[in-house]
Amino acid sequence: MTKGRIRLSLDFECGWGVAQGGDWRGVEAAGVYRDLRPALRRFAERLDELELSFTWAVVGGMVDEPGHRDVSHLRGGFARDMAVFLAEAEEPTVDGRDLLDIVTGLRTPQSFGTHTYTHLLFSDPEQGADVIAEDLARAGAVNRRLGLAATRLVFPRNHSGHLEKVAEAGITHARMPPVNAPDPTARPGPLQRAISLATRPIASVVETKDRTGVTLHFASELLNWGASASPVKRALIRRRRELAVEKAVGGEDIHFWIHPFDLVQTKGLGEEMRELLSTMASLRDRDLIEIGGF
Repeated sequence: MTKGRIRLSLDFECGWGVAQGGDWRGVEAAGVYRDLRPALRRFAERLDELELSFTWAVVGGMVDEPGHRDVSHLRGGFARDMAVFLAEAEEPTVDGRDLLDIVTGLRTPQSFGTHTYTHLLFSDPEQGADVIAEDLARAGAVNRRLGLAATRLVFPRNHSGHLEKVAEAGITHARMPPVNAPDPTARPGPLQRAISLATRPIASVVETKDRTGVTLHFASELLNWGASASPVKRALIRRRRELAVEKAVGGEDIHFWIHPFDLVQTKGLGEEMRELLSTMASLRDRDLIEIGGF
């Protein structure tokens, strides 16, 4: 039987992921970004203890030198939101260089990709192809300057597009949402989301090559259930995670993803992630699965 695989990628973004629209204010006020430092350190130490290596998709602006941060290429509402974010947010909300140091300092080498420079949405009609191209160019330049790979892309909020510009930026692989997932740009109501969680089969990894030459890597499951989730949603996410692990043991290729700040913002998730990491390492040590990034 073919040995299964469990992958994990992390959308590494601090407050940049919610700069658009200003949601960073509430998250910052709750102390999430300050508390992320010890939470990430605990998570990273567990990776070293278990010798686990995953893929970290880094927002370039978060790890760029403060004096070099330049978002002048942005347009419209996102440009205005980003200007406010950079002017008013606290340092731990904006600057993740110390977080990156935690990850790059691990004994167990990790792999890296990009999550763009500003976490701009590829579906934003105010950001044209030239803006996308410039943002990817800046993201790649930051990664290369820091000695990080820049050939893997995680689309912010899974809003994919502009694959010609993606290919021109030297990106070879792009993470996509599960093949059977709803359109990530849609806004289904709570009932529709619950029905999808309860009935949608667990998706194994599928890879296809776009005509641009970029490999589209369709992932499996987001591990986070959200800070305000109901007990029903939490139970559904846990059950889906269990089913996904079972599929991996059965020979399937499973790709989970998560945001590091979820470990703080979502109550109980940090401990459950520790348990999942232990399960993954145990299955690997029994030669039942392989583990990695993408």
